[in-house]
Amino acid sequence: MHKIGIVGGAGYIGSALSEYMCNTFRVRVIDKSLPPSNLKNKVEYQECDIRDYDELKRGLKDIDFVIHTAIVQIPLINEARKLGYEVNFLGTQNVCKTVDESPSIKGMILSGTWHVFGEQDLSGLIDEAFGFRPDKVEERARLYCLSKIAQECIVRIFNEFSSKVYTIIRMGTVLGEGMPEKTAANIFIEKGLKGEPLTPYKHSMHRPMLYVDIKDVCKAYKRLLERIMEGSRQNHKRNSLDNVINLFWPKPLTILELSHIIKNLIVKYTNGQIEPPIKILDVGLTSPYDEQGKEKLEVNVSKAEQLLNMKLINPKRSLERMIKKKLSLEQ
Repeated sequence: MHKIGIVGGAGYIGSALSEYMCNTFRVRVIDKSLPPSNLKNKVEYQECDIRDYDELKRGLKDIDFVIHTAIVQIPLINEARKLGYEVNFLGTQNVCKTVDESPSIKGMILSGTWHVFGEQDLSGLIDEAFGFRPDKVEERARLYCLSKIAQECIVRIFNEFSSKVYTIIRMGTVLGEGMPEKTAANIFIEKGLKGEPLTPYKHSMHRPMLYVDIKDVCKAYKRLLERIMEGSRQNHKRNSLDNVINLFWPKPLTILELSHIIKNLIVKYTNGQIEPPIKILDVGLTSPYDEQGKEKLEVNVSKAEQLLNMKLINPKRSLERMIKKKLSLEQ
C-alpha cells in the first residue's frame, strides 16, 4: 500500500483529503497543527514547520507521493505578511526540493485555486492557459493571489527539469461540510437558518464565482494520484502546463445568485417555516462588476472531465446537501 504525505493536512482541504485517502493509502499528515479528532487512529501525524527544510525532509521520509495544501491565507496573510512569504513561497520551494531529492517520492500535487485568474473583468475562454491576473482582485485578496501564483510557478519550474511529476489542481471555491466560516456560502447558510437576512454587498454582488464540491475535490486528487503512481503521466513533461488541471463547475454563479439559491433551499426544506430576507448592503464602494459579466465567460473544464473521468456536482446540489444536513434531513 502506497504512503502519501499531505502537507498542511490539518486544514480544511487537507483534512478532507486525509480522511478520503486513508481508505486506499497509508496517510501521513505533515502540519504544525494536530489533525481533526475524526482522523485520530486513521492517519499518522508528523508535527512539522515547512519553513524548516530539514524538518520537512524528515517529515516526508519514506513517503511515495506528496499533496501540498499548506497556505497562509486571508485574513492572516494581510496581518502577518512575512509569515505568508515564508510559508507560501519558501515552504513551497522546500516541498518541491524534497520531492526532487527523495529516492522514494514519485511526485506531488499542489492545491491551486481559480483566484489566480483574478475576479474582475473576466471574459472569454477560461481554460488552463487563461493566465495570471493578480491585480484583478480586491485589495484584501492581492497577497493571497500572488502567493498562489508563486506556488504554481515554483511547482511548474520544478516540473520542467525534475524527473519527478509535479502537478497542480486549480480548484474553484470549495463547497462542503466543514468549509471555512468566513466564506459567503457558509455565512449565508448560517444566517439564513436563523431567519436572519442574507447580506450580499452591493459592490460585489455581481462578482462571478466558480465553485467545486469537496467530494469532487477528493475524487479528483485520488484519481490523479493513482494515474501518476501507475506511470500514466510520465510522458507529460514537455510543457508544464500539461500538468495543470482546472476543477470547478463550468457555469459561474454571482454572489447575489448564491444568496437567492440558499434562501430558496431554506424555504423549501423548512416547508416555509424559515424565509430569510435578502438585504443588499451598500458600504459606498464602486462596483467593478458588470451585472451581465458572467455571460461573457466560457469555462472549459474538459481536462478534468476527460483525464480524471469527472462528472462534476452542480453547486446547487452541494448547497442543498449542506442545508439538509444542517437541518438533519440527510444522514
